[in-house]
Amino acid sequence: MRRICWVLAVILLSGCTSKTAKKTLEEYNQVYERITTLEQIVNQADWELMSGDGLTKIYDENQELYYDYNPMDLKPEQVTACEKLKKRVNKLRAEITAKIRRLIVNSKISAWEQNGLLLENTETFPVYLQRGEKLRWNITSEKPITVKLCNADSRNVLETCTGKSAVIDSITIANTAIYYIEVNPNGVQYIDLDINYKVNELSRFNTVTPVKKEEIECDKTDFCAKPIKGVSLQKCFDEPRKFTLRGQLKAAFSGSSKALIAVQVPAGATDILYSMRMATSEQDRSSDGKFHENLTVSYNKVKLLGLPIYERENGTGILSMLLDDNRPLRDEDAYCNMYVFRNKAQAKLFQDGTKTASLLGYDVDYSTLGTQSCNGRIPTKGAKTIYLAFENERVRYTNYLWVEVDAVIPTTQYYTTKYSIK
Repeated sequence: MRRICWVLAVILLSGCTSKTAKKTLEEYNQVYERITTLEQIVNQADWELMSGDGLTKIYDENQELYYDYNPMDLKPEQVTACEKLKKRVNKLRAEITAKIRRLIVNSKISAWEQNGLLLENTETFPVYLQRGEKLRWNITSEKPITVKLCNADSRNVLETCTGKSAVIDSITIANTAIYYIEVNPNGVQYIDLDINYKVNELSRFNTVTPVKKEEIECDKTDFCAKPIKGVSLQKCFDEPRKFTLRGQLKAAFSGSSKALIAVQVPAGATDILYSMRMATSEQDRSSDGKFHENLTVSYNKVKLLGLPIYERENGTGILSMLLDDNRPLRDEDAYCNMYVFRNKAQAKLFQDGTKTASLLGYDVDYSTLGTQSCNGRIPTKGAKTIYLAFENERVRYTNYLWVEVDAVIPTTQYYTTKYSIK
């Protein structure tokens, strides 16, 4: 075919003396070769099985294919050949455009498709759609479910279907936006999901536009606000409480081997979290005073995971996770006794040295003997003040303590999902 093309070009160019005519007929030859190749591709292609990439390649070739000519200085037979090629190009362009249009109209693009999807909570399935496109969804379940169609951009619920175990519906999109199908399983159950759409333009045919989901804090009255039980962390001290616990021998002459902290419990607090760093050197560390900040950072990382606040038989509570992430530095040579008192009079007896701790009513469950640097949780049990007592029973060595305390106040926080195009 290429030889025929060149032969034809040689014949047409023969006798041409004008530069304009030569340029026109050279362009003729180039277009003739391109259209011949494209016609072969179109005739041999299986349009029903063609991939989006293959379709886009033909579409781009078709868009670039164009022919017109300048009849100046051309012979009549040359003008006839050029006009024939022009009509041939226009015919092929129209044919390819029509084929692509039919294929787009009759094809569906799968946005979400999964069988046997286990849902425990309400889940959303977003998809970006343009005006005039058609969205279709087919959702089946074992038991009745609730399905909503929402416009994430305008924050409107467009359709709601409740009490059915098979939801099949469609809608023609009125406005370009991010939409999502919300499925509430009303319990724990498996669903089969098929969400697809039809487009009107080839540029939308090849790939699904990815949508990003992000959980952000919101007000209770905001669109699709979801309540999540969480906690508020409140500092009980403006800065770490620092103590020197002398050894028993030195304490007999000066100083004390004991220390007592009165922790004022904020209203509504159910627990206090403490961090006690102990060392044989009184030098401060850069981590001192960062307990509240570090707890807050850790909490912000996990608060949306739906974890229980407290430990359960089959899982770890969020408070334990926070403490595990923020253990104080440990000095192997430093240790003391820590006692938790809930009674002011008992705490004063310890502080005054009137009675030893073994004769007082401290909370055995949350007191520790011979402990090194550590952190922990102490339930408030409705108390307004909790007393933390420390004692160095070692004879010779002095220990230094840095104590920080945060109160835990249960709260209900509200979040909504923000959708955006990646």
